[in-house]
Amino acid sequence: MELNRHNIMLALVAFVMIQPIIDVLTTASLLFIDLPLTLGVIIRLAYLGIMAIWIVNESRKSKRARTYLLYLAGLAVFVIINFIVGYTVKEPFYIMQELTYYTKVVYFHVLLFGFILLLESMKKEDGSDNARQLINYFLIASLTISVVFIIAHLTGTSMANYARSKEGWTGWFYAGNEIGASMSMLLPITALFAVYKTTTTRKLLHWLPFVLLSIAMLGLGTKVGYGGILIVLLSIFFGSLLLLITTKEYPARQRVKANSFVSLLLLIVLIVATPFTPVFGNMYAHLDILGISLEKPPVELDADGNEILPEDGEDEEPLISSEQFENLVFSSRETYKANYVEQFKDAPISQKLFGMGFAGNYDAPEPHKPLKMIEMDFHDWFFSFGIVGFLYMVAPIIWFAGSFIVKLVMNLKQNFNYFSILTGISFLIGIGISYTAGHVLTAPSVSIWLAFLLAVVTVVSRDGDIRPEL
Repeated sequence: MELNRHNIMLALVAFVMIQPIIDVLTTASLLFIDLPLTLGVIIRLAYLGIMAIWIVNESRKSKRARTYLLYLAGLAVFVIINFIVGYTVKEPFYIMQELTYYTKVVYFHVLLFGFILLLESMKKEDGSDNARQLINYFLIASLTISVVFIIAHLTGTSMANYARSKEGWTGWFYAGNEIGASMSMLLPITALFAVYKTTTTRKLLHWLPFVLLSIAMLGLGTKVGYGGILIVLLSIFFGSLLLLITTKEYPARQRVKANSFVSLLLLIVLIVATPFTPVFGNMYAHLDILGISLEKPPVELDADGNEILPEDGEDEEPLISSEQFENLVFSSRETYKANYVEQFKDAPISQKLFGMGFAGNYDAPEPHKPLKMIEMDFHDWFFSFGIVGFLYMVAPIIWFAGSFIVKLVMNLKQNFNYFSILTGISFLIGIGISYTAGHVLTAPSVSIWLAFLLAVVTVVSRDGDIRPEL
């Protein structure tokens, strides 16, 4: 019986690493099979149900599990209130789209609590190395994504990431934003594998998974992909410089020196290669769409051939206005946000407290124009679930992330290492993408990575020691 329980727990945790395969199956079902639900939706819905059952089962014998179950029950109450408020206020009211959105949103919370309970149980029963599980599962997933991109490129079957103007490819993955966000969170953990395996500069082969995933991310042509690579390499380089100050043992110093060298080398390669990447051309394409020219305007001359200078108090017009800069960074999301702000101002007090539901107080959409979210997850949470609902939903993230930071700071000298640096960067990248580009906390295929990552660092740091033996 105990063997079966352990196998079940292992299977539930190992489900994380097959996410890229599920995403490819989702693409296949969208392109070749006429189903009301994609295979990915069916599989992930089933997994959500199994994890919920697991939490309920654990609550019979665990006080912590009962606390988590109580929180989820409260979340269900908020969803029900939101549904009732929306049903009475919104006209029209699209029930299926509202229910679908609820499922996507609660996915993160159910999986976060489920993973914590699973990892705690496995660690207690057989001493499972949760940190090693994190690295292994994320590494396998990143290699799977890289292989898919390579095969798709070599066979000429890669899907385009953009409909027009811009360049970029998504391999056999249907949603470019979602696979880009997933890759950005996987990359730091792939780097974690590399830095622990690279004890000298002669062992550079361990960086190959990182390099392959980075190439795939550059192929996407997105700012998120390029920024993710840059942030990870900078974090390793400057983190290594700080570790050199605190690390005294010879073998450990050799590892740190080797990784500082490799990260600097890859940074130089990235900078040199930047003009040849899709994201570089896409930035210019975006500027062109906005009507922005980076060329200096021609000099105006007076009748005597002298340059006409602006009069005192007259400022030269900037090359890029603040509105254009926002559009360049947020890709029109700021326009949708402004619309939601106006809706929220006009909404009744019930919606201000408990939210406007999916897509705000929408009108009947035009043909072939689906209802739009802002696609900035925290903003979507706020407007969808209101002030009270938003605070309730972000509370677990703040609590678990805050606990990790407190334990890190309380013993910073011992706990400041590659594990804390790169898991922290992976989490910050996930949260950063949630805030700026979305498709993390409202996309089950992506939120599973953030939930598993946060669960692992929570369990690993629970005793205050963030120094896993890797």
